[in-house]
Amino acid sequence: MTDNARFVNRKELMGILVLAALLVVILPLSLDVFRLNLFAKYLTYAFVALGLVICWGYGGILSLGQGVFFGLGGYCMAM
Repeated sequence: MTDNARFVNRKELMGILVLAALLVVILPLSLDVFRLNLFAKYLTYAFVALGLVICWGYGGILSLGQGVFFGLGGYCMAM
């Protein structure tokens, strides 16, 4: 990988980080409570899916422990 390619990747990464920071600041100010709660729920499901993709897709190992922790977290939130 050349130095120029590393610089482009670093610029893309910084752009994504700035965009994410702007979303974190702007979303709570512009959305109502219902939409913000829905967005948080979708983000939680995305994190679970990402964890399963990394573990099962790349590693080839089905991990049921993540589902247990996700279920325990949901149970604790409900209580």
